[in-house]
Amino acid sequence: MTFSVAGRCQTTGAFGVIVTSSSPSVGARCPWAKTGVGAILTQNVTDPRLASIGFSVLDNGFDAQSAIRAMKDASPYPEYRQIAVVDARGNSAAFTGNQALGVHGEFCDKNVASIGNLLSDPTIPDAMGREFLRTEGQPLAERLILAIEKGFQMGGELDQEHSIGLLVYTDEPFAYVDLRIDYSENPLEDLKKLWEIYKPQANDYKVRAVVPELAPSYGVKGDE
Repeated sequence: MTFSVAGRCQTTGAFGVIVTSSSPSVGARCPWAKTGVGAILTQNVTDPRLASIGFSVLDNGFDAQSAIRAMKDASPYPEYRQIAVVDARGNSAAFTGNQALGVHGEFCDKNVASIGNLLSDPTIPDAMGREFLRTEGQPLAERLILAIEKGFQMGGELDQEHSIGLLVYTDEPFAYVDLRIDYSENPLEDLKKLWEIYKPQANDYKVRAVVPELAPSYGVKGDE
């Protein structure tokens, strides 16, 4: 009941993931990223524990395919899982078990992996991945939004989407962007509105953490 995109910026090395589902709070279970290491998606009868296994493999210098293999081997029910990985060199890999829900698909290319299940159109992952590649040079968060928007335009999943999550890691060990719509009748549009509010402030929150003396003065709107 989910479709998603994991991507890497070739220029900056930043990682990002975006995922949507008819289930509530999909952003809490499926998208994962780690600075300088990679991006991982875990979905379809989701087991979030698989992400930590994938990252442990990537942390040791192995590639995306090795991480997929380790995640499959660690799961007692791999046939129910759909997973994808993009590593620090831009290699990508995906796996869909034979018990994946409904119509499903996957797409892998340099710096991007996209997957989906219970889809209205099996070519949605391919279209999302190619949209991500087409928009190279734009900010990573916006590339991910545009990519998943392509999936919505093609009909998305068979059930109504209700939640969405966007996660981006740049050069610090905390999220540069972590936005979620946990339940809505229009999760994509709500996320786009939230991104437009957050985007002008995103770098300020990073500066406040790393070099607070350079941050905007205290007491202004948006301080925390």
